[in-house]
Amino acid sequence: MSDIRVLIVDDHPLLRQGLSRLLELEGGIQVIGQASNGVEALRMTSQLNPDVLLLDINMPGMNGIEVAKTVREENPETEILVLTIHDNESYVNEMIRIGAKGYLLKDAEPREVVQAIKKVAQGEAVYSSDLMERVMERYHHMEVQYSRLQSAAAIHDLDLTNRELEILQYICEGLSNKEIANALFISEKTVKNHITSLLRKLEVDDRTQAAVFAVSRGIFSS
Repeated sequence: MSDIRVLIVDDHPLLRQGLSRLLELEGGIQVIGQASNGVEALRMTSQLNPDVLLLDINMPGMNGIEVAKTVREENPETEILVLTIHDNESYVNEMIRIGAKGYLLKDAEPREVVQAIKKVAQGEAVYSSDLMERVMERYHHMEVQYSRLQSAAAIHDLDLTNRELEILQYICEGLSNKEIANALFISEKTVKNHITSLLRKLEVDDRTQAAVFAVSRGIFSS
């Protein structure tokens, strides 16, 4: 069986070098390159066709999420394993949606990183257990809330989209347009457009009235 070919992408040289030394000591894994930013990562992925892209999220210019999206479109045979300091659920959700096979935090044990690379190369999904527990709890909460709101929407013939349901929940939680945009990985302008449509369907004048509508009917909690 041939070695697993890994491309390391991180903007910190010491981390890249440390990971490279760790992996080169491991039988069955070959580090074929290191990239310090997203643009370089895409170029090297296209040229080298790694089996696994070991990818950070926070990088200057093009971040890891943008890199992952492009790699999934242009190099679908390359599996993505995220290694980052960010334990934000929205990042995990987005990487799952994009198709990354793994998500680990940088405080993971070296052996855990090695095993994750091997599993991801075989098509297995590997996510930090703590992160996955939180993500699954969030999904369950959202499913319950969606079910309740969809029932209410059907009663009132509101015809709300899933995105509008998401945004309504965030409004009830008190998030600003910018915070909603960051959570959903969309622009503030797109959030405003959805809110305009949402207010029209609910027949209310502003965000506060929309929240009152949802909470008063037991759809969402404030």
